[in-house]
Amino acid sequence: MSRIKLGRIVWLTLVLALAWFLRPWWHGLVMTLVISPLSLIFVLLLAFGVYSLIKRIGPFQVVKLAPASYSLKSSNKISTRWIVAYLGVLAVVFIGLFLQNEIRYTLAAKKIDYIKRAELPEFSPIRLTPKPVATRYAEDSFQNPQEHLGDSQIVLDQGRLVRVSPRLPDGGLLYLVNKMNGFVTVQVDTLERKVNIYDQKFKYSEGVGVFDNIYFRLPLKRYFATYSSEPTYLRNDSGEWVTVVPYMTYKGFPFRIPEWGGVMVVSADGTINDYTPAEAESISYLKGNRIYPKELALYYADSYAYNGGILNKWFLHRNQTEIVSLPSDESVIHSATAEGFKQVIVAEPYGRSYGIFKVFVFDATTGKREIVEFDQNSQLTGPIAAADYIKREFPTYDWSGFSLSEPRPVKVAGDLNWLLSIIPNDSAGIAKTVLLNAKTNKVVGVDNEAQLQALLAGTPALPADTTAPTDKNSDIRSKIDSIQKALDELRSLVSQ
Repeated sequence: MSRIKLGRIVWLTLVLALAWFLRPWWHGLVMTLVISPLSLIFVLLLAFGVYSLIKRIGPFQVVKLAPASYSLKSSNKISTRWIVAYLGVLAVVFIGLFLQNEIRYTLAAKKIDYIKRAELPEFSPIRLTPKPVATRYAEDSFQNPQEHLGDSQIVLDQGRLVRVSPRLPDGGLLYLVNKMNGFVTVQVDTLERKVNIYDQKFKYSEGVGVFDNIYFRLPLKRYFATYSSEPTYLRNDSGEWVTVVPYMTYKGFPFRIPEWGGVMVVSADGTINDYTPAEAESISYLKGNRIYPKELALYYADSYAYNGGILNKWFLHRNQTEIVSLPSDESVIHSATAEGFKQVIVAEPYGRSYGIFKVFVFDATTGKREIVEFDQNSQLTGPIAAADYIKREFPTYDWSGFSLSEPRPVKVAGDLNWLLSIIPNDSAGIAKTVLLNAKTNKVVGVDNEAQLQALLAGTPALPADTTAPTDKNSDIRSKIDSIQKALDELRSLVSQ
C-alpha cells in the first residue's frame, strides 16, 4: 500500500472519529431527517437526478460546423421515459413533503384518543402569582455578578407550587468555565413575595458550554430522540435537586408521529438515568409532578383540529378546534389539581367564535389524555373574551402601561371562572387579581389574598373593597357630589 493511500486512510479515520465525538452537534440536523424522512429522500432524488443527467448526456464533444461556428454535442441520448418517470417520482415526493405536516397531524388525530370527562378537575393549590411577576421577584432578590437566572418552570415542591429558576454563568468566558450553581425559587400559590435561594453545583446543566451542556450529553445517552426545551428541576428523596428532561420518539414511515419516549434525570454529579414512562411514574419524587413533555401535549391538542381530515380542516371546519391563549402567555396551562399535576389546553371553535369549545387535560405524570366537551348551551366565555370583559370593567387602567397575565381556570361554587392578574409592564407586583365568571361574565377584582381566598371559597358577600360594576358608578357619583360641593363653597366665598 502506498504512503499516499495510507495517509488518506489515516485522515479519513481521524475525520470520522471527530465527527462521531461531536455527533451531538449534528443532532438537530439528524433529527430533522429522522422526523421527516421525505426530506432525505427528496435530497437524494435530486442528487441522483443531477448525477444521472451528467452521466447520461456525457461525454461532450466540440463539433466544428463552419469555419467560425462550433457546437457542443453529447454522444449519449436521454430517454424520454426515464425523464418522465424521474420527474413523476420527484413530484410525488415533493407533494408529500409539502403536505407532510398536515398528514402527520391527521394521522395523529386518528391515532390519539381521549377519555371524556364531564367537568374540569378541582384546582388546588391555585397559582396566584403569574410568571412575569415571579420572574421579577426572583431577579430582584438575586445578587451575584457572575450569574444570571434562566427561564423558570413551575413544579410542585413539598406540596407547594413554585417556579424554579436555574442560576447560570453570565458572560462568554464564564459560560465556558463555570457551572450551574443552584436555583432561585418563588412560591406562586400565594400573592406574597416568598423567594428562596439554593446552592448546588451541577456537573452538567443547561446554559453552560460546551461539552458540559446537557443538550450535548443527553444525545450521547439516547441519540434518536427530541428532548424538551424546558428542563424542570425537582428535589429527590434525599432532598437534592435533579434536572428532569422528558423526550419524544417517533413511529411510522414516511410520516412519523411523536410519542412519549421517556425521561432523563440528570443528577448533580453528572449521572444520567434514562427512565421509560412506566418507570418514571413509579419513582416517588417524580410521581404527581411534571415529567410529561409539554411540546407533546400541545402537538396532540393541535392535531385534534384534523379529526375530520385535511379537507375538513381547510374548507368545512366541522368540529374544528383552535388552541387559544393571550399573546404573552403559553398555550399550555400547568395546574395542580386534586387528581395530580395537569397540563390544561383550552380550545375555542375555529373562526370568529370565542366561547369555550373543548378543554384538553393531560396528566403531567402519566400522560393520560382527557377531554371536556361543551355544547352550545353551556355558553361559557373563553380566556380571550374574558380579557376583553375585564378591560371594559376597569377603564381607569391605562392599558398601555398595564396588561392582563395568565388566564387560569378555577372553580368557584362549582362554576368555571377565569383568574387573571393585572400587572404593570415592568412586572413589579400585581395591581389587582380578577375573577371572571365564564357563565355570567361577572367580573370581581380583589386587592389582597384574604379577599381572594374568601372569594374562591364561594363566600356570598363580596369583600368591602371588591370592585364590581355598581361600585364603579357609585364612586363616580360620589366624586361628582364632592366636586359640586366644593364649587358651591367657592361661589359663596366669591359672592362675599
